[in-house]
Amino acid sequence: MKLMVEQHEQVVFYLQHLDIDSQELFEEFYDHIVCSYEAQLQKEPELDIKTHIWHRLQPEFGGVGGFKKVIKKHEKAIGWNVSKRVFTTGLSAFKGINLLYSLGIFLSAWGLMEITQNLTIMVSLIIACFALPMAVVIHKHYQFKKSIRENKPGYYRNLRNSIIMTYSTISLYLLYNLGQLVYGSLNNYLGFNHLYTEVPLFQATLIGLATLYCYTMLTVMKHDFKTKLLTT
Repeated sequence: MKLMVEQHEQVVFYLQHLDIDSQELFEEFYDHIVCSYEAQLQKEPELDIKTHIWHRLQPEFGGVGGFKKVIKKHEKAIGWNVSKRVFTTGLSAFKGINLLYSLGIFLSAWGLMEITQNLTIMVSLIIACFALPMAVVIHKHYQFKKSIRENKPGYYRNLRNSIIMTYSTISLYLLYNLGQLVYGSLNNYLGFNHLYTEVPLFQATLIGLATLYCYTMLTVMKHDFKTKLLTT
């Protein structure tokens, strides 16, 4: 159903009144309101959308408080779905045809380190694998903000991008601290020094794990995360 400008503004006003600021929830509740209004029009052709929202739909959710409880459930569900997708995507690299790809990447990294014996290559590959997802999510965030400025849809953030940005930031933070730990270990523990600098198998494992992280983050960014509308 195509809403008139005034009707659209009524829906946007109500969703903002509920403090819905994310794209996923805004679009989902918007669609729900429009669909329920369209269905109600068949029974009450003269019904205006403002009356439908405030006096028909809102009581079904238990008022504003009930609506906000549903919103919180949705936010938690989407956050859980993103985290679950990260985990399952990572595991998928070890299943079916993906296992062959993963093995190929690992063997290539192993062969590269055997031939070159160059730690700079290893460190550069690992940094690139961690930096690429961050660069992509920053680019997506910039495009998203630009679209909001141009279209003014009524929301101002994307839950998926926000959660992935958090994961990427935490990962870069851990990578930095891991680097500091490795640097300290190289000075204090000869065994680890040998493992890190002279064992291509260990070096290839580090590159493989970094590649797995990069693959996981980039794959998760392609998914849209929506939940089925909960009702009271």
